[in-house]
Amino acid sequence: MKIHSNWKIGLLVLACVSLAACGGNKEEAKSTTEMQVNVTTVAPSKLPDSLLPFKKEKQLVLGELDKLERSTSAHIQLNIKDKPKAKREPKISVDPVGWHNYKMPIDESGSGKEAWLMNRGHLVGYQFSGLDNELRNLTPMTALLNTGSLSDKDSSNQTAMLFYENNLADWINAHPNDWLDYKVTPIYEGDELIPRKVELQYAGIKSDGTLLKISFGTKQEKMDEEGVTHVILENISPNAKIDYATGNAEPLFAKKKLETTVAQTEATTEATVNQEEQRTVYVAKKGKSDVYWYIKGNMPSNTNWDNVVEMTEAQAKSQGKRHSSRE
Repeated sequence: MKIHSNWKIGLLVLACVSLAACGGNKEEAKSTTEMQVNVTTVAPSKLPDSLLPFKKEKQLVLGELDKLERSTSAHIQLNIKDKPKAKREPKISVDPVGWHNYKMPIDESGSGKEAWLMNRGHLVGYQFSGLDNELRNLTPMTALLNTGSLSDKDSSNQTAMLFYENNLADWINAHPNDWLDYKVTPIYEGDELIPRKVELQYAGIKSDGTLLKISFGTKQEKMDEEGVTHVILENISPNAKIDYATGNAEPLFAKKKLETTVAQTEATTEATVNQEEQRTVYVAKKGKSDVYWYIKGNMPSNTNWDNVVEMTEAQAKSQGKRHSSRE
Protein backbone atom coordinates (compact mmCIF):
# COMPACT_ATOMS: atom_id res chain seq x y z
CA MET A 1 0.00 0.00 0.00
CA LYS A 2 2.85 2.36 0.86
CA ILE A 3 4.73 1.51 -2.36
CA HIS A 4 1.72 2.43 -4.47
CA SER A 5 1.48 5.80 -2.72
CA ASN A 6 5.14 6.62 -3.37
CA TRP A 7 4.71 5.84 -7.08
CA LYS A 8 1.93 8.39 -7.30
CA ILE A 9 4.04 11.00 -5.54
CA GLY A 10 6.90 10.40 -8.03
CA LEU A 11 4.58 10.88 -10.99
CA LEU A 12 3.33 14.14 -9.51
CA VAL A 13 6.89 15.52 -9.03
CA LEU A 14 7.86 14.57 -12.58
CA ALA A 15 4.83 16.34 -13.98
CA CYS A 16 5.66 19.52 -12.08
CA VAL A 17 9.24 19.51 -13.34
CA SER A 18 8.03 19.10 -16.91
CA LEU A 19 5.59 21.97 -16.56
CA ALA A 20 8.28 24.21 -15.15
CA ALA A 21 10.59 23.39 -18.05
CA CYS A 22 7.88 24.12 -20.58
CA GLY A 23 7.10 27.40 -18.89
CA GLY A 24 10.79 28.41 -19.14
CA ASN A 25 10.89 27.77 -22.89
CA LYS A 26 7.84 29.93 -23.47
CA GLU A 27 9.46 32.86 -21.66
CA GLU A 28 12.65 32.50 -23.71
CA ALA A 29 10.71 32.46 -26.96
CA LYS A 30 8.79 35.52 -25.91
CA SER A 31 11.99 37.37 -25.05
CA THR A 32 13.55 36.54 -28.44
CA THR A 33 10.46 37.79 -30.26
CA GLU A 34 10.54 41.11 -28.44
CA MET A 35 14.27 41.61 -29.29
CA GLN A 36 13.62 41.19 -33.01
CA VAL A 37 10.78 43.69 -32.96
CA ASN A 38 12.90 46.32 -31.20
CA VAL A 39 15.76 46.28 -33.82
CA THR A 40 15.39 49.33 -36.18
CA THR A 41 17.46 50.72 -39.11
CA VAL A 42 18.93 54.22 -38.57
CA ALA A 43 18.15 56.45 -41.57
CA PRO A 44 21.02 58.56 -42.97
CA SER A 45 21.11 62.16 -41.84
CA LYS A 46 19.62 64.80 -44.16
CA LEU A 47 22.09 66.33 -46.60
CA PRO A 48 22.63 70.12 -46.49
CA ASP A 49 20.26 72.17 -48.64
CA SER A 50 23.27 73.72 -50.40
CA LEU A 51 23.88 70.39 -52.17
CA LEU A 52 21.88 68.89 -54.99
CA PRO A 53 19.36 66.19 -53.95
CA PHE A 54 21.10 62.80 -53.90
CA LYS A 55 19.71 60.63 -56.72
CA LYS A 56 22.66 58.30 -57.41
CA GLU A 57 22.90 59.73 -60.92
CA LYS A 58 24.86 62.51 -62.60
CA GLN A 59 23.26 65.93 -62.24
CA LEU A 60 24.42 69.18 -63.83
CA VAL A 61 22.50 72.36 -63.09
CA LEU A 62 23.58 75.56 -64.87
CA GLY A 63 22.27 78.93 -63.73
CA GLU A 64 20.74 80.99 -66.51
CA LEU A 65 22.56 84.04 -67.88
CA ASP A 66 21.46 87.19 -66.07
CA LYS A 67 20.17 90.42 -67.67
CA LEU A 68 23.76 91.40 -68.51
CA GLU A 69 24.38 87.97 -70.10
CA ARG A 70 26.77 87.00 -67.30
CA SER A 71 27.05 83.39 -66.13
CA THR A 72 25.61 82.89 -62.65
CA SER A 73 26.51 79.41 -61.34
CA ALA A 74 27.28 75.81 -62.27
CA HIS A 75 26.50 72.87 -59.96
CA ILE A 76 27.33 69.21 -60.56
CA GLN A 77 27.00 65.91 -58.72
CA LEU A 78 28.80 62.92 -60.19
CA ASN A 79 30.44 59.57 -59.62
CA ILE A 80 33.70 58.37 -61.20
CA LYS A 81 31.76 56.60 -63.96
CA ASP A 82 30.25 59.95 -65.01
CA LYS A 83 33.52 61.68 -65.85
CA PRO A 84 33.59 62.69 -69.56
CA LYS A 85 35.43 60.33 -71.86
CA ALA A 86 35.36 62.42 -75.05
CA LYS A 87 38.51 64.37 -75.89
CA ARG A 88 38.21 68.08 -75.30
CA GLU A 89 38.21 70.46 -78.28
CA PRO A 90 41.53 72.34 -78.59
CA LYS A 91 39.93 75.80 -78.46
CA ILE A 92 36.80 77.41 -77.03
CA SER A 93 34.79 78.99 -79.85
CA VAL A 94 32.39 81.27 -77.90
CA ASP A 95 33.16 84.44 -75.95
CA PRO A 96 31.56 85.20 -72.59
CA VAL A 97 30.33 88.74 -72.03
CA GLY A 98 33.13 91.15 -71.09
CA TRP A 99 35.73 89.00 -72.83
CA HIS A 100 38.80 90.87 -74.07
CA ASN A 101 42.33 89.65 -74.21
CA TYR A 102 45.70 91.34 -74.18
CA LYS A 103 49.26 90.11 -74.34
CA MET A 104 51.21 91.82 -71.59
CA PRO A 105 54.69 91.75 -70.01
CA ILE A 106 54.64 89.32 -67.09
CA ASP A 107 57.13 91.27 -64.96
CA GLU A 108 59.22 94.43 -64.83
CA SER A 109 62.57 92.76 -65.46
CA GLY A 110 62.67 94.01 -69.04
CA SER A 111 63.08 90.45 -70.31
CA GLY A 112 60.48 91.10 -72.98
CA LYS A 113 58.51 87.97 -71.99
CA GLU A 114 54.77 88.44 -72.52
CA ALA A 115 51.67 86.30 -72.00
CA TRP A 116 47.91 86.50 -72.53
CA LEU A 117 46.19 88.10 -69.56
CA MET A 118 42.76 86.40 -69.64
CA ASN A 119 41.26 82.94 -70.13
CA ARG A 120 37.73 81.90 -71.01
CA GLY A 121 37.38 80.12 -67.69
CA HIS A 122 35.04 77.20 -67.07
CA LEU A 123 33.03 77.36 -63.87
CA VAL A 124 32.81 73.57 -63.56
CA GLY A 125 35.86 72.25 -65.36
CA TYR A 126 35.64 70.12 -68.50
CA GLN A 127 37.06 67.11 -66.64
CA PHE A 128 33.79 67.02 -64.66
CA SER A 129 31.15 68.62 -66.90
CA GLY A 130 32.25 67.64 -70.40
CA LEU A 131 31.12 71.13 -71.49
CA ASP A 132 33.37 73.37 -73.55
CA ASN A 133 31.38 75.95 -75.54
CA GLU A 134 28.56 76.59 -73.06
CA LEU A 135 28.24 80.29 -72.14
CA ARG A 136 26.40 79.46 -68.91
CA ASN A 137 29.55 77.66 -67.77
CA LEU A 138 32.09 80.31 -68.88
CA THR A 139 33.35 83.57 -67.41
CA PRO A 140 36.45 85.71 -68.07
CA MET A 141 39.21 84.69 -65.63
CA THR A 142 42.79 85.84 -65.40
CA ALA A 143 45.35 83.24 -66.38
CA LEU A 144 46.60 83.40 -62.80
CA LEU A 145 43.18 82.51 -61.35
CA ASN A 146 42.48 79.80 -63.91
CA THR A 147 45.84 78.04 -64.30
CA GLY A 148 47.89 79.29 -61.34
CA SER A 149 50.49 81.10 -63.46
CA LEU A 150 50.81 84.20 -65.63
CA SER A 151 52.38 82.35 -68.53
CA ASP A 152 52.15 78.61 -67.87
CA LYS A 153 50.37 76.21 -65.47
CA ASP A 154 51.05 75.77 -61.77
CA SER A 155 48.87 73.06 -60.24
CA SER A 156 50.43 73.67 -56.80
CA ASN A 157 49.10 77.24 -56.57
CA GLN A 158 46.39 77.09 -53.89
CA THR A 159 44.90 80.44 -54.98
CA ALA A 160 43.98 79.07 -58.42
CA MET A 161 41.13 76.96 -59.83
CA LEU A 162 43.50 74.34 -61.25
CA PHE A 163 44.72 73.25 -57.80
CA TYR A 164 41.20 72.46 -56.55
CA GLU A 165 40.01 70.93 -59.82
CA ASN A 166 42.94 68.52 -59.93
CA ASN A 167 42.56 67.59 -56.27
CA LEU A 168 38.82 67.00 -56.66
CA ALA A 169 39.50 64.81 -59.69
CA ASP A 170 41.97 62.82 -57.58
CA TRP A 171 39.35 62.55 -54.82
CA ILE A 172 36.84 61.04 -57.27
CA ASN A 173 39.41 58.53 -58.47
CA ALA A 174 40.17 57.53 -54.87
CA HIS A 175 36.44 57.19 -53.97
CA PRO A 176 34.91 55.14 -56.81
CA ASN A 177 31.85 54.23 -54.73
CA ASP A 178 31.12 57.77 -53.58
CA TRP A 179 29.84 60.96 -55.19
CA LEU A 180 31.19 64.50 -55.50
CA ASP A 181 28.92 67.53 -55.15
CA TYR A 182 30.69 70.61 -56.60
CA LYS A 183 29.40 74.12 -57.26
CA VAL A 184 31.14 77.23 -58.65
CA THR A 185 29.68 80.74 -58.45
CA PRO A 186 31.19 83.93 -59.95
CA ILE A 187 30.92 86.94 -57.65
CA TYR A 188 30.25 90.32 -59.33
CA GLU A 189 30.11 93.86 -57.99
CA GLY A 190 27.04 95.66 -59.28
CA ASP A 191 26.80 95.60 -63.08
CA GLU A 192 30.46 94.80 -63.69
CA LEU A 193 30.95 92.24 -66.45
CA ILE A 194 34.02 90.59 -64.96
CA PRO A 195 33.69 88.78 -61.60
CA ARG A 196 35.93 90.06 -58.84
CA LYS A 197 35.96 86.63 -57.18
CA VAL A 198 34.89 83.04 -57.73
CA GLU A 199 33.45 80.81 -54.98
CA LEU A 200 33.89 77.03 -54.96
CA GLN A 201 31.94 74.69 -52.70
CA TYR A 202 32.33 70.93 -52.46
CA ALA A 203 31.46 67.87 -50.40
CA GLY A 204 31.36 64.10 -50.86
CA ILE A 205 28.35 61.81 -50.52
CA LYS A 206 28.48 58.11 -49.63
CA SER A 207 26.34 55.64 -51.53
CA ASP A 208 24.00 55.47 -48.51
CA GLY A 209 23.36 59.23 -48.80
CA THR A 210 25.49 60.39 -45.86
CA LEU A 211 27.86 63.36 -46.12
CA LEU A 212 31.61 63.00 -46.61
CA LYS A 213 33.69 66.04 -45.69
CA ILE A 214 36.42 67.04 -48.16
CA SER A 215 39.40 69.23 -47.32
CA PHE A 216 42.81 69.66 -48.92
CA GLY A 217 44.31 71.55 -45.98
CA THR A 218 44.61 75.00 -47.57
CA LYS A 219 44.12 78.26 -45.73
CA GLN A 220 41.61 79.30 -48.39
CA GLU A 221 39.20 76.52 -47.34
CA LYS A 222 36.39 77.26 -44.88
CA MET A 223 34.08 74.44 -43.79
CA ASP A 224 30.56 75.46 -42.75
CA GLU A 225 28.60 73.97 -39.83
CA GLU A 226 27.05 71.36 -42.13
CA GLY A 227 30.38 70.02 -43.37
CA VAL A 228 30.45 71.68 -46.81
CA THR A 229 33.79 73.26 -47.83
CA HIS A 230 33.88 76.76 -49.36
CA VAL A 231 36.79 78.48 -51.13
CA ILE A 232 36.86 82.07 -52.45
CA LEU A 233 39.51 82.95 -55.04
CA GLU A 234 40.47 86.40 -56.37
CA ASN A 235 40.18 87.17 -60.10
CA ILE A 236 43.32 89.32 -60.28
CA SER A 237 46.69 89.56 -62.01
CA PRO A 238 49.77 91.42 -60.70
CA ASN A 239 50.83 92.61 -64.16
CA ALA A 240 47.61 94.39 -65.17
CA LYS A 241 45.07 96.99 -64.16
CA ILE A 242 41.70 95.43 -64.99
CA ASP A 243 38.54 97.41 -65.65
CA TYR A 244 36.00 94.94 -64.24
CA ALA A 245 33.10 96.99 -65.63
CA THR A 246 34.12 96.43 -69.25
CA GLY A 247 36.83 93.77 -69.31
CA ASN A 248 39.45 96.15 -70.69
CA ALA A 249 42.89 96.15 -69.11
CA GLU A 250 46.19 98.03 -69.12
CA PRO A 251 49.69 96.64 -68.46
CA LEU A 252 51.43 97.62 -65.24
CA PHE A 253 54.86 96.84 -66.63
CA ALA A 254 56.35 98.62 -69.64
CA LYS A 255 57.41 96.67 -72.68
CA LYS A 256 61.14 96.36 -73.19
CA LYS A 257 62.52 99.32 -75.11
CA LEU A 258 65.58 99.03 -77.29
CA GLU A 259 67.66 102.15 -76.60
CA THR A 260 70.03 103.05 -79.40
CA THR A 261 72.73 105.54 -78.61
CA VAL A 262 74.13 108.06 -81.10
CA ALA A 263 77.45 106.22 -81.06
CA GLN A 264 75.70 102.91 -81.87
CA THR A 265 73.84 104.57 -84.74
CA GLU A 266 77.03 106.06 -86.17
CA ALA A 267 78.85 102.75 -85.83
CA THR A 268 76.05 100.94 -87.64
CA THR A 269 76.01 103.50 -90.44
CA GLU A 270 79.77 103.31 -90.84
CA ALA A 271 79.65 99.51 -90.98
CA THR A 272 76.96 99.67 -93.67
CA VAL A 273 79.01 102.11 -95.79
CA ASN A 274 82.13 99.97 -95.43
CA GLN A 275 80.17 96.90 -96.46
CA GLU A 276 78.89 98.67 -99.57
CA GLU A 277 82.38 99.85 -100.46
CA GLN A 278 83.77 96.34 -100.24
CA ARG A 279 80.92 94.41 -101.89
CA THR A 280 81.60 93.38 -105.51
CA VAL A 281 78.85 93.89 -108.09
CA TYR A 282 78.59 93.10 -111.78
CA VAL A 283 77.75 95.57 -114.58
CA ALA A 284 77.04 94.59 -118.19
CA LYS A 285 77.98 96.45 -121.40
CA LYS A 286 81.55 97.08 -120.29
CA GLY A 287 80.31 98.82 -117.18
CA LYS A 288 77.95 101.16 -118.99
CA SER A 289 74.67 99.46 -117.97
CA ASP A 290 72.41 101.44 -115.62
CA VAL A 291 71.94 98.49 -113.26
CA TYR A 292 74.24 96.20 -111.31
CA TRP A 293 73.90 92.65 -110.03
CA TYR A 294 75.11 91.00 -106.85
CA ILE A 295 75.38 87.55 -108.39
CA LYS A 296 76.75 87.11 -111.88
CA GLY A 297 74.69 83.98 -112.47
CA ASN A 298 71.48 85.98 -111.98
CA MET A 299 72.15 88.18 -114.99
CA PRO A 300 70.06 87.58 -118.15
CA SER A 301 71.09 84.56 -120.22
CA ASN A 302 71.72 86.72 -123.29
CA THR A 303 74.33 88.78 -121.47
CA ASN A 304 77.67 89.09 -123.23
CA TRP A 305 79.87 87.81 -120.44
CA ASP A 306 83.02 89.23 -122.02
CA ASN A 307 81.59 92.73 -121.49
CA VAL A 308 80.69 92.26 -117.81
CA VAL A 309 82.72 94.53 -115.55
CA GLU A 310 83.32 94.08 -111.80
CA MET A 311 83.31 97.04 -109.40
CA THR A 312 82.33 97.80 -105.82
CA GLU A 313 78.75 98.69 -105.01
CA ALA A 314 79.92 102.09 -103.77
CA GLN A 315 81.54 102.76 -107.16
CA ALA A 316 78.40 101.67 -109.01
CA LYS A 317 76.25 103.96 -106.91
CA SER A 318 78.64 106.86 -107.42
CA GLN A 319 78.11 106.42 -111.18
CA GLY A 320 74.33 106.65 -110.73
CA LYS A 321 73.70 102.94 -111.15
CA ARG A 322 71.02 101.05 -109.22
CA HIS A 323 70.52 97.46 -108.12
CA SER A 324 68.55 95.41 -110.67
CA SER A 325 64.93 94.93 -109.67
CA ARG A 326 65.03 91.48 -111.27
CA GLU A 327 67.38 90.10 -108.66
